[in-house]
Amino acid sequence: MTQQATLPRPEYPRPDFIRPEWINLNGQWQFEIDHGKSGKERGYPVNEHNLSGTITVPFCPESKLSGVEYKDFMAAVWYKREFTVPESWTNGRVILHFGAVDYMAEVWVNGVS
Repeated sequence: MTQQATLPRPEYPRPDFIRPEWINLNGQWQFEIDHGKSGKERGYPVNEHNLSGTITVPFCPESKLSGVEYKDFMAAVWYKREFTVPESWTNGRVILHFGAVDYMAEVWVNGVS
């Protein structure tokens, strides 16, 4: 079985905008609920910091399919994932697309916001 076949929702998310080269980042991500919204101060964006739990993306934390199934208010949540950009992409533009953000997202790549 290929890696693509084991991913939840492995299909291209927007068939009308399909690209010939892309990476599906669905699957297991590190995850943590941050009730105090203090993750930046506690070093969550740096690569060496591991989050306390996991979540299955693309499912929201409230859903059973996410593996979290937390239904109370969450002031902030953190997701973390490592992946490698193919070497053949290094001379082009790489787009990181989030299909759903509930309110606001701040994104770090290699520790930089």
